[in-house]
Amino acid sequence: MKNFLTVFAPSRQRVLALAFLSTLGLSSCEVTDLQPKNQLSEAAVYNDPARIALAVAGVYNAAQSGFYDPLNGSALAVRGYPFGAAANALDDARGEDVSDMAGFFGIVFQNQITPSSPNVVNMWSNCYAVINQANVTIEGVRQAAAAGVITAAEAQVYEGELRFLRALSHHELVIHFSRPYTDKNGSNPGVPYREVAANTIAGITTGREVGRGTVAEVYTKMLADLDFAESNLPATRTISGAAAPSVTRATKGAAIALKQRLRLHQANWTAAVAEGNKLISGTSAPFTSPIGNYALAATQRAAFPGGTGVTAENVFSVENRSDDNPGVNGALANVYGSSATPANGGINGRALLAVSPNLYNAPFFTCGDLRRTAMMQQDGVRPAYVLRKYTDAATSSDFAPIIRYAEVLLNQAEAIARAGTNDALALQLLNAVRNRSVTTAADQYAAGSLTGTALIRAILDERRIEFVGEGKRWGDISRLSPDPTYSPGGIPAKFSGLVSGQVTLARYACNNTTVLATPSVTAVPYSSTLFLWPIPAIEVANNPTLASQQNPGY
Repeated sequence: MKNFLTVFAPSRQRVLALAFLSTLGLSSCEVTDLQPKNQLSEAAVYNDPARIALAVAGVYNAAQSGFYDPLNGSALAVRGYPFGAAANALDDARGEDVSDMAGFFGIVFQNQITPSSPNVVNMWSNCYAVINQANVTIEGVRQAAAAGVITAAEAQVYEGELRFLRALSHHELVIHFSRPYTDKNGSNPGVPYREVAANTIAGITTGREVGRGTVAEVYTKMLADLDFAESNLPATRTISGAAAPSVTRATKGAAIALKQRLRLHQANWTAAVAEGNKLISGTSAPFTSPIGNYALAATQRAAFPGGTGVTAENVFSVENRSDDNPGVNGALANVYGSSATPANGGINGRALLAVSPNLYNAPFFTCGDLRRTAMMQQDGVRPAYVLRKYTDAATSSDFAPIIRYAEVLLNQAEAIARAGTNDALALQLLNAVRNRSVTTAADQYAAGSLTGTALIRAILDERRIEFVGEGKRWGDISRLSPDPTYSPGGIPAKFSGLVSGQVTLARYACNNTTVLATPSVTAVPYSSTLFLWPIPAIEVANNPTLASQQNPGY
């Protein structure tokens, strides 16, 4: 994927985008070559259909292969920002269901962030890099369609993909840098929603003038982008010679599923149900989707075949490959996988994030759950249990799961239960996900056994088990923290693998909370300034619009 940027990325786009990032405090690079010899001008790119296709693919590459420490040109390294792996790992590390075992995620895990913390800077800068590249390419495909280089229909599909990625990137930003929508109905400061290409001086100036606005305004724009994507994207995507549809290009179903997620963050249960209804047919398991033919795999193990394998459960994933991945410091199998696993071909993971005793001993995580045995294992070196969702530590090719059909079903279950319209259907949806892993009748929820508050609590608990290692925990902590009934109170306390005696094999005992010590990483209340990430210092220092809009306490 990298060659999309080095050969086919327009030179003017690259140069001015870097200048734009510099003016906003996102890069200290100096660029003097206005026409690099290995670059093509925008005019050359958007005058050729094949190159236009590569330019669009390059935006996916930006979403997968962002850099770590972009402010230090001598230390640039692909680390999977924002969606190749970083969002999965960091959004888990902000929560309590994983333990930092090597200090690799220490700043985020221990809530010791500052405006100069690399993870904060990297997530901000790489998300906006994706957004800007999407904006530049949207402008290019519109011009190409107007000139007759590609058809209007082709341009609409490309723009749908790009607006999907733009919405996805803005959502990752707003859940970290802003209070949740459910706090004051979205009236708190949001994040700058950038829709203008920074490939001209005028575009750069416009970008610098975009302020934070409100959280509600960010959601309005994300939903508008996704409405466009839903209307213009095909239900399935194919790649020549592939045996199965592609899950790494945006589709109509992916846009709908992301809208459903956003509606959940808004606590707009009716709207969330309406989106989910588009993707769910039937009133009992097995549920399937009339759009995209999505369906649950028979087991969670089957939903994670490893490496580049995909199933009907994948709604949207970010592609990693053996020759283009987040590397041993960031790839999913290295972050979450065992540090000694023969199944990985003799090349081990690193067990940087383990399953926390918090989750392993949770009373709602039943002892016979197959997600313990098939999806977790004792690490070969560290005194902890780790995940087996990602198995290719040898070549780091595991796709990063962004949306699975299991999420669609649990989103729908929660929205229906919250709306109070059909507890029986909500329980059916919950059981569709749960019962493939909980195989004994004693551990299953019988029809009518859960209603109201108990049902909603069970759905929220199920999300913690089902999605550990997929980066969903922070989004749930964020949106639930203002909730009067289901709030975690902010960032919960955590068990750290760096503190002696905190994470030991003795502390992994199913449902036996007596083996737990006091977590060493103390809880952060929702009211704390540390609940939010700060706008990066270099952005604030160089961007006059955002200079007075820093989050409180930084």
